[in-house]
Amino acid sequence: MDSSLKEFLDAAPEPQKRDTLGAAGGASLPAIAASSEQKVPPKVLAVLRRAKAQLDAHNFPAAAKLCLRALDMDENCALANHVMGIALDKLGHLSKALEFYERAITLNAGEAEVYQNIALVAWKLDMLEAAEKFLQVFLQLRPGDANGVINLGGVLRDQGRFDEAVELIRACIYANPDKAMLWNALATVLLEAGDPHQALTFFDEALRLEPQSGRIWHNLAYAASLAGDRARAVEAGEKALKLSKDPEDRATIEYGLSQAYLALGRLREGWKAHLSRFDPASPVNMLIAIDAPRWDGEGDLKGKRVLLMGEQGLGDEVLYMNGAADFIALLGPHGQADFAVEKRLMPVVARTFAPENLYRHMTVTREGRQIRIIPDVTDWSAYDYYVPLGNALMAVRQSLSDFPDHSGYLQPDPDKLAAMREAVAALPPGPRVGLCWKSMVMTANRSKYFSPFEAWKPVLKTPGAVFVSMQYGDCTAEIAQAQEELGVTIHELPGLDLKDDLDGVAAAGMALDLTIGPMNASTNLAAAHGGLVWFLASPDHWPLHSTGRLPWYPSARVFSPEDFGQWGPVMDNVAAALAQTVSTRKAA
Repeated sequence: MDSSLKEFLDAAPEPQKRDTLGAAGGASLPAIAASSEQKVPPKVLAVLRRAKAQLDAHNFPAAAKLCLRALDMDENCALANHVMGIALDKLGHLSKALEFYERAITLNAGEAEVYQNIALVAWKLDMLEAAEKFLQVFLQLRPGDANGVINLGGVLRDQGRFDEAVELIRACIYANPDKAMLWNALATVLLEAGDPHQALTFFDEALRLEPQSGRIWHNLAYAASLAGDRARAVEAGEKALKLSKDPEDRATIEYGLSQAYLALGRLREGWKAHLSRFDPASPVNMLIAIDAPRWDGEGDLKGKRVLLMGEQGLGDEVLYMNGAADFIALLGPHGQADFAVEKRLMPVVARTFAPENLYRHMTVTREGRQIRIIPDVTDWSAYDYYVPLGNALMAVRQSLSDFPDHSGYLQPDPDKLAAMREAVAALPPGPRVGLCWKSMVMTANRSKYFSPFEAWKPVLKTPGAVFVSMQYGDCTAEIAQAQEELGVTIHELPGLDLKDDLDGVAAAGMALDLTIGPMNASTNLAAAHGGLVWFLASPDHWPLHSTGRLPWYPSARVFSPEDFGQWGPVMDNVAAALAQTVSTRKAA
């Protein structure tokens, strides 16, 4: 084999592009045995048996090196190429694994398992159509195979083809009614399709068949949360945590449990469980490359020098700053709080908190993992702790009564505020209403959390309202649709860069009479600076803490669907409220 492959094995793995949610296991080994069909030379077969033993022991580098030896002996051995693909798959070298799986198929097109293995890699690489085709071949070779059906159902689900996925899995259940993971797969599809209530029924059946499955209990917890049964979500999450031994599963389950606690308003428990977001056992968690101890809720803060670090997404950084001033007060007159935040937030942090030192944080990818770094800090010995902003909340937001009444906790740029007020004043008369309607990342799964643009029609038809786009990203199609179908102009503020000029976005949010949208960077910035915002949020969204409002933003109003994902009635309510606002303004 090419010597460059040996060097490749020591390189960093490739980041996985998609979570293969609900997949039936990982790459599976073909039979390692002599057969006339495979025509494996005895010496090669002996090496591959040793490679299998290393795979079973999770020593994937050793398995790959043994496969290299086997391929040096016979590079046209289909089995050796297949096992090498598995080893590379396990090591995270996904694209290279595809090459060996494809070679194995070319050399022996009748080996069923290779089609499922290559499909799982294609799925991880977000090559959904290819994954679907390989799984269809697998099921032709092994009709009715439950794992193949579960995996194909998952791929169809991730393409938004929910009805097809349901029918596929349901047909297999008729033949295998006692297989718990089929019921789990069916429930997962229904959950992603936006029907958590029916999903709960099938998760219950899966647990009747396999009551000790931590994975199914975790899935049930998520469904219960979306269905609005937060108490059941906590109970199921705690059960899942007790049953699960795998470190990666436990990290995922505890994070889900933290969301359930917070959604219930059990803030002390929620923030503590929320520390799971730093557990390195979960491959989706960001690693932190900081040479200072992290403050996790314990340890005296008086007189300490700390670095407050922004985390999660941009909107989260803004939200979490709600507790920053109170946390700084805990340090006392002899303490010091420096900041590291997203570069675009540095101006507002400088104005609001006036830290002695203000840094940018950055995210890099190394060996397939995202890592948070603060490149401009050269001497970490000066800090007693670094404190992720979410951890600061452990000290200052322990109960709902800890959220202060305020008219904005971040300070605007006065020049940009004046400019935005001038730009807004130049619009046609009437209440000027900013609109946000989607996330930058919209998938079949995420779309359930956002009101579709079609549902905005009752709002856009409100007589007398003047609409302004506060939607970052490409929204030309929606703006054109509103004009063509409704005759409604959605204005854009001249010179405002909605993606990179966050001070301008905040100023616009204050200059507008109202902003309506989901919890994203634009709406959080507006509310945090004191602008009036109507948030569109699922009732289980954790910052509501089961109050039906946002304690983080006292003046904000929240509109939530009674049933998960049912946005039509919500937008009718928003339209009615906006019409009342316009009427009140006219009367004044």
